[in-house]
Amino acid sequence: MLSDDEVLAAARAVAAEDEDRAGVAMLVALHGGAPGTGTGDDRALADDLDRAWRVLRAAAPDTTVQDALAALAHLRFRPPGPAEEPSDAPLAAWRPADTGRGDRDAEAARVHDAVLAGRHLRVVNWHNTPASHAAELRRELTWYAARFAPVTEAELHTALDTGRWTDPRPGVVPAFFDGFASAAEVAAPLCEELGLVGWFYPPTEFLDCPAAEQRAFAAEHDLGVLDEDLPGDAPLAMSWDALADLATRHVVCGHSATHASSASVRTPADVDRQVHRPLARLTEVIGRRPAAWAWLGGTPFDPAAPGDAAVAASDVRLWTSNAAVERLHP
Repeated sequence: MLSDDEVLAAARAVAAEDEDRAGVAMLVALHGGAPGTGTGDDRALADDLDRAWRVLRAAAPDTTVQDALAALAHLRFRPPGPAEEPSDAPLAAWRPADTGRGDRDAEAARVHDAVLAGRHLRVVNWHNTPASHAAELRRELTWYAARFAPVTEAELHTALDTGRWTDPRPGVVPAFFDGFASAAEVAAPLCEELGLVGWFYPPTEFLDCPAAEQRAFAAEHDLGVLDEDLPGDAPLAMSWDALADLATRHVVCGHSATHASSASVRTPADVDRQVHRPLARLTEVIGRRPAAWAWLGGTPFDPAAPGDAAVAASDVRLWTSNAAVERLHP
């Protein structure tokens, strides 16, 4: 059983991680599919999740089940690394306390039930993956590839349809956010070499932006530009041609036009800019509807939010958040 100290240290370590430099391991629930049949391993995992949630819930009132999932993944599903320094980072790393305790408890119960039934997936989120970090990225991806199975869009839907995975190994999704050129030039080739399928989430206006303006765009829209990216005038964003090429071997998803949050999309003009136009452009370039959608902040699907409702009405089938992958359409 996980100790209180283990859970608290892991949650603080996750909160202190530099997500612009490191892969952040996550365990997420799968919602919207056939009932699963949990195994003994799933029951043990659900027990650990319940323990982590109870510890964090008692320690900090603004935590959510996302923090428990991240702490559990930090302890169970990431490559070993150097010893971590004690951190005084806050325990709530993921979503602000914008919902009441009852709603957060209900979300935690729903996620726990999914994990108990075997409806869960390992996801590792990266943002910028420059060549200067290629050796570390290779080490991390090699560790995941040796232990987990690649997950295509079709395989995920099959698992949702049947409640079972075709590969006996647990699946892992390496997810690359924000459309950096390094995702196409560094991360994708490593995934292919190691037999993994990447899921790529580009904000479309970043790809449209002229190279000379991309650093300013990134600063304005909270895209994590590293010191290694600052010199020179090479493009920060991948090209549309690179994305089209990625789509022949990997999974492409929507991530708004400007790296927007759901809360920022309120008017019809916002919806058109941040949902309709990005989806139309991605569909044109990759030749099919994007597989999934995620907002800045990884917020869960809210049918009352204008942007969320527009995504669902656009026939995007999967919603990805920090706590779950939810199927919107069969």
